Amino acid sequence: MARQKPVPYLDRDDDGLSPATSHPAYVAAAPDWFWSEDDPRAPFGTDDGHDTLSTLHEHFAQGGTDAHVPGCIAALIVDWGLVPESVWDSSQEEIVAWLDAHADNARFLHGEIDAYVAAACGQFKISGWIHPTLRFWAERALMMLEHVLAPWELAASAVDEEQLAVTRAVIAAAPEPPKAMQLAQYRL
Repeated sequence: MARQKPVPYLDRDDDGLSPATSHPAYVAAAPDWFWSEDDPRAPFGTDDGHDTLSTLHEHFAQGGTDAHVPGCIAALIVDWGLVPESVWDSSQEEIVAWLDAHADNARFLHGEIDAYVAAACGQFKISGWIHPTLRFWAERALMMLEHVLAPWELAASAVDEEQLAVTRAVIAAAPEPPKAMQLAQYRL
């Protein structure tokens, strides 16, 4: 029997961001405010989060597969060119020095954090699971927000603890990817 290709859950222009056009597993995990297109706490509520979801929609609408989503997102991040890749592997002190070096760097880092979180939530919304690479990037982005960027911005704004907790719960609620998509080193 031939294996059928999964049909992605894609939003329609007339519905916008909607539970009706989202995978049931994501709908079950996402709180009401995750559906906002203008709440900056929501994965698609910022320009960067919305652009990331739009990129995923385009990827799937053109016949792209789940296996190629990390490459699609990596290409988007590279095209933006906001944050040097080395920042993601730097110590807290080095990242703070980078943030201090230019007024726009905090905005750029927020943009990439939003994109990584939106990518994980977007694939969950569209496909019903999160590619292991996207899950890693989203967790790394949330850790960057919580442990580096938020303390740096403490005077201006505090981290929204509910956003971190709920976003982590939604990402954790994603079922394991199909066996063919699981990374060999993490298979039981």
